[in-house]
Amino acid sequence: MKIKSTIQISIIFLIMSYSQPVKSQTEFGVFADCQYCDCETRNTRFYKNSPDKLNECITFFNQNENIEFVVGLGDLIDRNLSSYETLIPILNQSKNEIFHVIGNHDLEVNNEFLEKVPEKLNLSKTWYSFVKNSWRFIFLNGNDITFHSNNPEIVNQAKKIVSKMKNQNKPNSFDWNGGIGDEQLVWMESQLEEAQTKNQKVILFCHYPLLPLEAHTLWNSEEVLAILQKYKCVKCWMNGHNHAGNYMLWEGIHFLNLTGMVETENTNSFAIVKIENNNIIINGFGNEPDRTLQIY
Repeated sequence: MKIKSTIQISIIFLIMSYSQPVKSQTEFGVFADCQYCDCETRNTRFYKNSPDKLNECITFFNQNENIEFVVGLGDLIDRNLSSYETLIPILNQSKNEIFHVIGNHDLEVNNEFLEKVPEKLNLSKTWYSFVKNSWRFIFLNGNDITFHSNNPEIVNQAKKIVSKMKNQNKPNSFDWNGGIGDEQLVWMESQLEEAQTKNQKVILFCHYPLLPLEAHTLWNSEEVLAILQKYKCVKCWMNGHNHAGNYMLWEGIHFLNLTGMVETENTNSFAIVKIENNNIIINGFGNEPDRTLQIY
């Protein structure tokens, strides 16, 4: 009888275990391209509506006790340093720390204010990482090489890159894109090497997409992809920039372009990301669709 009871208890325990919902390893909120400025609507961009949308987004995240942090994928503003002053009080209401990457529109301020942009985004460094629950989250500066710089060498480097790309008829040879410099690439690879050694999985965040190759893609996407391809620990690249959103799976890596918050008059756009054992679950709101990304 004792053996029979033990078996019954074991079976009940197994049934209960499988019936329980899968607990997320990590859960975070994410939004892209709020792009606020006190400007008139242009086409589908309702700039003045963005503070209300951002407030709705942060309020929603605050109501979810499982969220551990929030990610801003760039272009918090559209232009003018003063635009930050409207949004910072809204961001300060967040119960969770917000980690930003810099977008091209974040830098569309007067040149004299360019050095103040990282401070407005609460960034002591423009590329950085942290580890949580065996996942390494890497934040990259896709404007390492940009036309929005007070450094003539960086601007000249941007000019040479874009000129060469135009000669090659590259679809992303636009001044409003950017590139990642050599020093940052070395740092990024060292992060991936360390993550692989420690059996950590990796998600990278940047303002610019890598895949598919289109008008918004990072200038030196091929160089970055060649590095990512070497590390099986890389599971996902998340970005903004292309407001329409996009997705591609390549070499077991998910490339997810979130939709832009500034788009449409009233419909918002943001997501909650749940990392489970075998999936990255995207719970989208408004214009952001739901997705289940299998971890390979």
